[in-house]
Amino acid sequence: NLLMYKEMVAMLEHYDKTRKPVLEKALGREDTRINFYSIETLETYLAYAKKVSQEKGIKLTGINIVSASYPESTKHGVPNYQTNMFMPTTEINGKNIAFAPDVSKEGKIVTMKEVLGEYGYNWVYDSKEDYDNRDQRSKELKENKKNRSLMVDIESEIGNLAHLTPPYR
Repeated sequence: NLLMYKEMVAMLEHYDKTRKPVLEKALGREDTRINFYSIETLETYLAYAKKVSQEKGIKLTGINIVSASYPESTKHGVPNYQTNMFMPTTEINGKNIAFAPDVSKEGKIVTMKEVLGEYGYNWVYDSKEDYDNRDQRSKELKENKKNRSLMVDIESEIGNLAHLTPPYR
C-alpha cells in the first residue's frame, strides 16, 4: 500500500499539470486539494460502518471515497469547494458496490444506486454498462428528480464533514 517518494512526486506533478489548470480555468480559482479527517473521525466512521454492517448481516468489503462539491445552499462546508463522501461497500455479483446500511437488512442489500435514484440522482459507478449509458435517464429517475424537493429528507450513513484546503480560512 505504500508509495515510493518518486512515485508520489510524479503523481502530484501529473495532477498539477493535467487537472489543476483545467479546474482553475473552469472555477476561476484553485479547488480543494486536501480533505483532512482526524484519526478519530476515520476510526469512528470505520467502526460504525463495521458495526452496522455486522448487525445487518452484510459483509463490509471497503469504503469508497467519492468526490463531490458543496452546493451554494450547504449548511456545512464551504460552498463551491470539492469534498469527499465515505460510502461503505459490499460484494454483489463479484463487485464492490456502494450500499446504504441505514435502509439495508440481512438478505436485502439496498445499493446507493437505488437510494440515490429515489432522489433523482443517476449513480453510474457500479458497472461499465451503467457508466457507458450514463446519459440515458429513465422516466422514473426524471420524475424522482423533479419531485426531490417534495421528499422527506432522512439522515444517511454516509460520512463527510472534512476540513478543506484550500480555501485557507
